[in-house]
Order: sequence, then structure tokens, then C-alpha cells
Amino acid sequence: MRIKQGLNIPVVGCPEQAIHDGPPIRHVALCGPDYQGLRPRMMVQEGDRVSCGQPMFVHKHHPGVPYCAPGAGEVIAIHRGARRALHSVVLRLEDEECGKRLYQPMTHTRIRRLERVEAAGRLREAGLWTAFRTRPFSAVPAANSVPRAIFVTAIDTRPLAPDPCVVTAGQTEAFADGLSVLMSLTPGSVYLCTAPEWEWSAPGDRRIRHVRFEGPHPAGLPGTHIHYLDPVGAGRQVWHVGYQDVIAIGRLFSEGVLDFSRVVALGGSGIHQPRLVRSRLGASIPELVGRYMQDEDGSRFISGSVLGGRAAHAGLAYLGRYHEQVTVIPEGGDRHLFGWTGIFPWRYSATRTFLRRLGQRRKYNLTTAQNGRYSGMIPTRAFEKVMPLDILPSPLFRALLVQDTDTAQALGCLELDEEDLALCAFVCPAKIDYGLALRTNLQRLEKEG
Repeated sequence: MRIKQGLNIPVVGCPEQAIHDGPPIRHVALCGPDYQGLRPRMMVQEGDRVSCGQPMFVHKHHPGVPYCAPGAGEVIAIHRGARRALHSVVLRLEDEECGKRLYQPMTHTRIRRLERVEAAGRLREAGLWTAFRTRPFSAVPAANSVPRAIFVTAIDTRPLAPDPCVVTAGQTEAFADGLSVLMSLTPGSVYLCTAPEWEWSAPGDRRIRHVRFEGPHPAGLPGTHIHYLDPVGAGRQVWHVGYQDVIAIGRLFSEGVLDFSRVVALGGSGIHQPRLVRSRLGASIPELVGRYMQDEDGSRFISGSVLGGRAAHAGLAYLGRYHEQVTVIPEGGDRHLFGWTGIFPWRYSATRTFLRRLGQRRKYNLTTAQNGRYSGMIPTRAFEKVMPLDILPSPLFRALLVQDTDTAQALGCLELDEEDLALCAFVCPAKIDYGLALRTNLQRLEKEG
């Protein structure tokens, strides 16, 4: 499936697509902002020692889904923010239990014949149920929910992202077992969404549908795949899951081990020799990137991509649950004389604001600067140029900004997540964060039922 609208942002610091051993990690964490709508009830406190996969907290409204420790060690900090919102639960690793056999292995034939109750029970017990996210709302699914379909995202078009073909090389059996487990969780289809160069063939089951996407970002986002293959709405829920989590699910059943390893892309102008490294879920970002930094002063650490990641600092300086890259870029704020004239070819714009034609194929050392200030929304054709979904961006954005949830729902907001609107925020001349407006409306819709 060819996606025509979109934008590939040319950021410097693209990682070498070869996997290297990462630095030793001594601290890991579960971060609260990774889970939409989380209302935690803590099951541990500072000073407790936990084993790998032990529940650390549960959602007050969905106590059947535990959020489990990604390693064995001591709970050394529980960070909270405004109104005591949970930021992170930090572990100092003391014993390497991840990778040890903790469950009874199953044969490939046994995995293909799994009942839903057995598969879901082991996933929740092992803490891998939180790998799934729903559409609408992008939340961890309830223990008793059943999706219409499950989407496996094995393509990544975000700036500076790892290549899924490189990451999954040599893991085909575990990946196939993971797909078999997913089939037991839904009566519908399991969509395997990949890039055209994906060589491995999906298992020969009619419920596994292999769809190849190509084109600029956001061709690799689950929101794009769901929109074209099985659109959601009120009463129509699907799940999506990342390709590295599918491998972990496959290993959980075929080998009986808890695999919290992660291949992470380290990219951006702040990284010396950007690369892929083998690390672990929830790793401390200073420990992960420390040896590869060029200059820590004046740099922003981002867990995730420059479009959809979050600033990694203080109690949130840990790899996000759903992130597979860490980006380091310079902090913005420098003023340029006559910067508004557009005569500087080294400055990037998605439109013809600057003389970008003098260096169209070059990459740019982009910073965190917005190059402008907030103003009222300005309808522009730039939204349509970067939005491949069959929605009307400008009317939708107006409805989101005034919190007209009825109109927003009619215009398709239930299909979207913040990352689906990141490019629109990037090209917006008014510098409006439409993802934040979308989340406000989704929370209101979810609360009102």
C-alpha cells in the first residue's frame, strides 16, 4: 500500500543499521506517563526487593492487569509529579533473572492451539499484557476485553528509527510463535504491517494478513495501518503491538523465559557515531547514552523520536515502554539576525519559507526551537500535504481546540493518537500542539462513555 502524503524530516545523526552491544545498565524504571489514563495502586514501596516480572502496581479501575518489574533488584525511588501523578518506579538491578526459564516451554504445535484464557493468563502474569495498546484511546486493554483485530507494527518511518528487518534478523521462530499467540487473543485478523523490503514470510494462516506499506512518514504508524485496514470507532476496538514485543511474547511461550531486552537506536547530532545497541526495557538513558555523547551541555535527551517522544530528565530519564530509540538534539533558543527573511539555506522548513532548494538533499541539525510563538490556528494546505488519512484536518483541529467532542468524533478523532498529528503540529505556522488537544478530547470522550 503506497502512502503519498507525509514528510520525512531530514535530521542529522541517522544510526548505523548494525547492532552493537550496549553499555551495562544498573538502573531501570517503569514510567507512569507511558500508560494513558493510569491510576496506580502501588504494590511496592521504596526499599523493597523485587524479582523480574513481579507486579509493582495495578490500575485501580483494571486490577486484573499487573504492571511488572523489568528486572530484579531494589526499589530505590518512586518519583511523583503534580497532584501526585506517578512519574516512575526506579529499580537498582541486583540479579539478572531476565532470560532465565520461569515458565513451562511449549512446542510450536501447542502454541498454535492455545486457548485464549491460557494465553491471556500467562501474558498478564508475566507483565507482557501491557505491550498491547487499544484504539481508540491508546490505553492498555482491560483483562476481559477482546479486540476485533490485532495490528503488529513491523515498520518504522519515524526519524532516526531502527530498521525492523535488522532487529528481527535471526528471531523468525520467536516472531512466528508470537503471531500464533496473538491469533488466540482475537476472533478476527492479525495484521502484520511491514515495509516492502521485509523478506520473511508470515505463517500460512488465513487469519494472518501481511500488508506492506511504503511512502514517507507516517506510513509506519499503527494509526495509518488501522485507518486503511480496519477503522475503529465507538464500540469498535482493535489492539496494536510492536514487533520487539511480539518476539518477547513468542519467547515467553516457546522457551518459558521473560525477555525484557530491547534493541535501541541512538541517534541525533548529540550522539557520536549513532548506532543500534542491545539494551533492556526501561533502561536509564544517561547510562545508555553516556559513553556515546559528544557534548551533554545544551542537549536534550528524548525517549522516542523527535516527533512523538518525551523529554527524558529527572524522574523520567528512562527508556519508555513503547520506545525503541533515544534521540539527542541541541536545545534551541538562539536568535539569528534577520532570521525571518528566509535567506539561510542551512535552516529547514517543510514549506518554501527558506531557501531550502540550495540544499534539498542535505540533512539538518535541527534543535528544539519552535522558531515562532503560539498564535490562533491558521488553516493551511500544509496539513493536507502531511496527512495521509481520509480526514479533514482543519475542521477537526478547530473542533479539538474548542473541545467540541461531538464534531471531533464525527470527524474521526477516535482513530487518532498524538503521534498521528505530530507532523501537523510540526508544519503548523501557529505552533499549536494538536496532539495535546486531541488527548484532552479523548479523555473527555472516555470519561463520558
